Amino acid sequence: MANDQIGGVVVLRGSLRIALRDLEGKILQERLIENTVVTQGRSWVLGQLQTVNQLTAQAIGWLAIGTSTTAPATSDTTLGSEITRVAVGTWVTSTLTANPPSWQAQASFASNVGNTTLGECGLFNTSGANLATMLGHATFTSFSKTTSNTLTISYTISA
Repeated sequence: MANDQIGGVVVLRGSLRIALRDLEGKILQERLIENTVVTQGRSWVLGQLQTVNQLTAQAIGWLAIGTSTTAPATSDTTLGSEITRVAVGTWVTSTLTANPPSWQAQASFASNVGNTTLGECGLFNTSGANLATMLGHATFTSFSKTTSNTLTISYTISA
């Protein structure tokens, strides 16, 4: 059998659901957005599959928001203009056995966090903005988050 007939291809895809809510929880805006899984993130995933380069203390677990609306590129390693980063609050892993398998990271930004005009978000493996590996980056039509709002982001990665 020829080498080109052996194996398969794993393509990581990402999407996110952003919900801006008032303080009573009513959805004011909701968006579904496709995401770019960046080269640095794909390399990190491959490194986790073997023992030499595993970063077990640096699992994906942080979601950042920023103000840039410049389209993401696979070469991105940071957000264009990060404002803040929060820990993922909830993981949905029940779909890991589905076809295609996926997981979802969910994070919330309280009414006193990230209050500005937002246009991007990203998924990272540490809390430090300049020390992290970015898995995915998405931009969207900007909107304003104020102290009258909370923000939830559900970030799904599938293979």
